[in-house]
Amino acid sequence: MNKQHWSSLLLVLLVAGSIAQTAMLWTYHPSSESIEREQVSFNEIDASKTIESNQLINPELLVYSDQEGIYQTQIIGRTFLNRIGASFNIGVLVLTDKANNIPVGDRSVEMIFPTPISATILEELLGEKQIAFSEPIKRLYLLDYDGPILRLESATGRLKDFKLVGDETVLKRLFAHDKKKPMTRVELKGGDYTYVASGTTRLEQVFVYDEVGQSPKPLDRIRSAFFAENSNVQQIKSRDDLDVLTDGVSVSTYDRNYNVYRFNTLSPNTQSSTVDYSTLVSYVNIHGGWLDQDTQRSGFRYYFDQMSKKSEEQTATFRLYLNRYPVFGESGPLLEQTKFDLATLKIMYEENQVRSLSRSMLRAKRKLILREETVPAVETVLERLSRADLLKEISGIRIGYEMTYKISTSRYAVFEPTWFIKIDGVWQSINQAVGNEG
Repeated sequence: MNKQHWSSLLLVLLVAGSIAQTAMLWTYHPSSESIEREQVSFNEIDASKTIESNQLINPELLVYSDQEGIYQTQIIGRTFLNRIGASFNIGVLVLTDKANNIPVGDRSVEMIFPTPISATILEELLGEKQIAFSEPIKRLYLLDYDGPILRLESATGRLKDFKLVGDETVLKRLFAHDKKKPMTRVELKGGDYTYVASGTTRLEQVFVYDEVGQSPKPLDRIRSAFFAENSNVQQIKSRDDLDVLTDGVSVSTYDRNYNVYRFNTLSPNTQSSTVDYSTLVSYVNIHGGWLDQDTQRSGFRYYFDQMSKKSEEQTATFRLYLNRYPVFGESGPLLEQTKFDLATLKIMYEENQVRSLSRSMLRAKRKLILREETVPAVETVLERLSRADLLKEISGIRIGYEMTYKISTSRYAVFEPTWFIKIDGVWQSINQAVGNEG
């Protein structure tokens, strides 16, 4: 065989190899792990189930103040509480309805919870069983007054103080703060107040594909979460052309357009204890989990947002967060609810029975950063609200992401940073609020 024949043979082999590699790339489909789940009856809560640390309450508003100003602390709320619980003996000092028994000293750390929490939740975060307080807790303070004092303030202004005895080195770290990150105090409706970062903030505008087609498929995920090993389950179409799974007692309705579902059950109660925060977290852990690993790696988490009660209906809401900022989705009539926020996981329950769970099944494996945006300073926002005569009406203000969900052929969501304010119990973007007034 001469040199020309060898060259021709080598060229044929290279072309064949290239075709084979191209075929492999086009036919490759990445695998994904299904959400792990315990085989437990959907009305029973396994008390031994460990609460996922990523999903605990998110008390991010933690500020340091002294005679000079207010600054952001160097540690986050959960770490702050963990260090107190692990490093100090906590003893009750005094319970009072007045705020002048122990004055605020030269320095203090103040934590404001997103919504008032129960003593039970705080006990879990501190790792303590001594925080008996009948009223919801709105604020927590670390005071420097003749030794460290831990103060709790209820939603009605009642106070309970605890004397801390422990590690002085840890105490110094608890008062650590960043003078390059000043905070601004904002007065709210009804004499309340909160803190927000001073100056402008730069955040990324994010684009994510909703990987609806990943395995397991949405209906398979719902079946596994609520109807595992149930031979009575049937799949039907509702009058609104929604996918429905039912066993005659419980019903799960799935909306293909928005990739959301609602599970309702009328099954007999098997709970002997009252439904509380821990019960709700365990319920989600057992029934489908929170987010898949790919979505968590993209920066998403669910955090507790609020509990509310209207008449006999009790509701708990967990909100989606992106890079530690809250996400507010489009609200509208969805899943037989007049206003359902796509960025929330909502649980409705009675005294000792979970009755429904509504949530999005967003999967954000592919994420793109579109651009970086500058969010206006809080002073600019307050001035704008004042001109619109809304300043005295707001009961909350925070920076977050506005999520717009698109239901075109390739479903995706865009997350755009902006300011949000709370009026009459409803969060809305600053543009929506001012536009509504206009």
